Amino acid sequence: MPRTTKSVAAPAPATRHVIRDRAVAQKAEAYATAKADIKRLEAQCDALKPELLAAMGDHESVVAGNRVLTRSAVAGTDPTPNVTITKAMIGQVIPGKPGKRGYTQLTVQ
Repeated sequence: MPRTTKSVAAPAPATRHVIRDRAVAQKAEAYATAKADIKRLEAQCDALKPELLAAMGDHESVVAGNRVLTRSAVAGTDPTPNVTITKAMIGQVIPGKPGKRGYTQLTVQ
């Protein structure tokens, strides 16, 4: 039996359908690239936001170059306690809801 060095390609997994349309493959690549860009840009915005808010000082709205920076506060909510329902339903309670912390929004136009 002669030896051969020719490699044999493994078959595609039987559990997934293969789409051979190049346009679909290009759209999938563009989508994956855009998702990565979104993550990178959101991280960049998260890093810039505290610096911009600090530069604004106590002012609610300022002009920086050709942009208007506006600060707005969103109030947090307090948690609500558990509430016992009715006398007929003794032992059962309506669970309370956890509170949400407030945050500051920064709008740049």
